[in-house]
Amino acid sequence: MRGSVVQGLATAFVGLLVPKVAAQDRWCGKAYQASSPLVIPGGRLEPPSRSSTPLLDLKITPRHSIYVASEEGGEFIVDAAISYFHGSPLSCSTNSPTGQQHPDRLKVAITWQNQTLAMGTVMPNTTDNIFPVDLKTMEPRMEGYPITLTATSRNSETTYSVTTELFLLPEKSTGSVVKVDNLFGSLLYRNPTTNGIFLPVFPYGFYGDYSGYLNKSASNIEKYASLGFNAVNVVSSFVEDDMSATIKTMDNLNLLFQYDMRGSYKNLSSIAWQVPLVKDHPSLLTWYTADEPDGWQDPLDAPKQAYDLIASLDRYHPTALVLNCQNYHFEEYSAGADIIMEDAYPIGINATYSQKWKTACNETFGDCGCDNCAGSVLDVASRIDDLHNYQAWLGGTATRKPIWAVPQSFSIPEDYWSRDPTSDEAWVMDMLALNHGAKARLAWIYPTSDSLGNALSRIAKLVTASPVMDFLTGANPVLLQDGKEEGLDVAYWKNGDQVLVGVVAPGDSVANVGIPLPAGVQVTRVVSSPWGGIGWTIDGNTLRAKGGLPSFATSFVILQ
Repeated sequence: MRGSVVQGLATAFVGLLVPKVAAQDRWCGKAYQASSPLVIPGGRLEPPSRSSTPLLDLKITPRHSIYVASEEGGEFIVDAAISYFHGSPLSCSTNSPTGQQHPDRLKVAITWQNQTLAMGTVMPNTTDNIFPVDLKTMEPRMEGYPITLTATSRNSETTYSVTTELFLLPEKSTGSVVKVDNLFGSLLYRNPTTNGIFLPVFPYGFYGDYSGYLNKSASNIEKYASLGFNAVNVVSSFVEDDMSATIKTMDNLNLLFQYDMRGSYKNLSSIAWQVPLVKDHPSLLTWYTADEPDGWQDPLDAPKQAYDLIASLDRYHPTALVLNCQNYHFEEYSAGADIIMEDAYPIGINATYSQKWKTACNETFGDCGCDNCAGSVLDVASRIDDLHNYQAWLGGTATRKPIWAVPQSFSIPEDYWSRDPTSDEAWVMDMLALNHGAKARLAWIYPTSDSLGNALSRIAKLVTASPVMDFLTGANPVLLQDGKEEGLDVAYWKNGDQVLVGVVAPGDSVANVGIPLPAGVQVTRVVSSPWGGIGWTIDGNTLRAKGGLPSFATSFVILQ
């Protein structure tokens, strides 16, 4: 794991001839050694062209990435957004007293071959419309079922059609089964500890040093779990060592693990050997293939090849990878994963000059440990926003891939970072990630310092248990204030008649804190303040902090 990379230049430079540079002298396509000639990096994803007229961006997505034979019912998510970037020309009718044109209500049918699974109506400019379906009429199988959504305008009879794939798998009697909830981006898992029920989980933990810590003693793994960390990416694999004892300990603790194939994922024969050794363990959560393939300039199709092979061997667990670059071949690399992770490390860096390489850092040259970063905790939020934006630019079902955060929690010495994050900085980076939509958090790397380990243990026990976990896994955050512009970073999650508000002061202290809540969030009282030690009151529909917020304050407050 490392924290640097480069952003490509604008498309105006695509045809420019530049000196050839060895791959080992480049990071995300950019030269970073002083002796290397300038390289104009490509691979930059640009926003799609804007249409002159509104479009209907119709999409259908299975609510869950997989279903299994014991599940009699499922759901589809139907989106009928109005867009200027993706979709088909929008049919409108003039049927109002004012003569204004309005999009027609759509009659929709969800079908497989000649079988209708669901029918109903949706309004254009709506998303997250849920359509239940009966799965009992479909035979479980490993191949996906091709599903068609047909939408017809009730007035103009214009018809739109899009497709998706539904996976209804045979029952699995050994190990775990893990699925992505495509509505909220969270994970559901089932193993012997859940009594056959799929339970939501918010993975919170670290990448774990295997050879230097986890395999030394089962007590080290037990200590890690006792701190409240419920997930771990073990930085090793069966290729490097026999992990049987370590995995057995995690099975006994129900410590969910992400199986790491970073060193072998480009060797498909090795993947084919490893997956059967791991896939039936009850504590297996996810597969992990490429570790910063954009930074290392791995072959663009390598993650997708690994993904396709893993899916053919085990479709019962999703696959993740981490991207290090701000904007370098995102489309190609992200195609190889169900879950996209980010690892911007902004603490203790010089964002403009590399002490290691003795060069300046900019969009075309240099490596300062965090690609195109400002050296601020807000870089974490910005990177997550970037990944969400890129998915939106690409359109289609890619827009629903979960983003996971890999925040900085390692101890120096490291090449680019002059110091450890403080506890407050670590909490701020975590909270910013949550506010901006991260659906899990695995920091680099454990064991960390005692002070950081103890500090992060506190928040781990909060976000992995009710009531906070219920909001994080059962709702999507709505950003009210962006810390880059408003001084405070504020988001809320609505679950039933309660609202969780996350508040971060990522910079200077704020003396008078009044946070207006939107009209759709009507609350009357403060239920609790489970994190941060800040007192809160409700004044009309404004949330106020008693005594203001100090610099680097973080707070959760639950309202009703």
